[in-house]
Amino acid sequence: MRDYVLTRLALAVGAVLGAAVLLFLLLDILPGAGGSDRPAWARFFGLFVGDTGTPNTFGERLAVTLPLALLALLVAGAVGVGLGLAAGRYRGMVDRLARVFSAALALVPPFWLGMLLALLFAGVLKLLPASGFVPWSNPFGAFASLLLPAFALGLPYAGQLVLRIRRDLADISEDDVQRLRADGIAARKAIWQLGLARALPQLPQALARTFGSLLIGAALVESVFFLPGLGRQLLGAAEQHDLVLLRGGLQVLITVAALGMLFLSLLRVPVDPALRAELRR
Repeated sequence: MRDYVLTRLALAVGAVLGAAVLLFLLLDILPGAGGSDRPAWARFFGLFVGDTGTPNTFGERLAVTLPLALLALLVAGAVGVGLGLAAGRYRGMVDRLARVFSAALALVPPFWLGMLLALLFAGVLKLLPASGFVPWSNPFGAFASLLLPAFALGLPYAGQLVLRIRRDLADISEDDVQRLRADGIAARKAIWQLGLARALPQLPQALARTFGSLLIGAALVESVFFLPGLGRQLLGAAEQHDLVLLRGGLQVLITVAALGMLFLSLLRVPVDPALRAELRR
């Protein structure tokens, strides 16, 4: 278990440091990259705290992007795990429908899905706002502002999780099934137990990768729904060639993604019997 934790920690630190070095080289010290009058060391270490040398709104923007990514992760996890387990538990028609639906869902671009959801739930049904963001001083309004974007962002990743979980549930050794059947367990129940034992330890890492993708990929969905998030700000900075703002915002986003992925990866410790056994020894 110690090796697993240290490896995940090293990967997170390496990702943050590597991103900082790369962004500093590409967007600061190279000719025409838009450096400032501050010393190079101050500009480099400023990346780790979101200090661009000029006023910025990274904190306010992140207060939109991070909840959006977390809510999208909840959507992806709930739908993906639910359908994946249902497909593995109930073979036949349920399994086939779940796989076809998930494969189609995984191919849908989030920004296109966002436009469809806005048209249906905001334009036709008038249940949710189509664009804009209500400040967090009104929690219900803020949550309502993020609901459609979260579904647009999370559902395609839910499709990917369904296919992954279904594959893990299906990839079971016949010898293991026969061993459980010899203990008096029915074949269907034996397959289900073995599938869960195989799929659950891998789920935290799958969710960690999903969270990183959601956080980095939120920019287009924020643009569709006109959310004042960090991703949308970074797109604007790239369009305006504001490299100081771009490198600072990217570093903040990558750092938050790395920390979130580290936390989710460490959730494997309580759900993986092998790691728990190491902890008891």
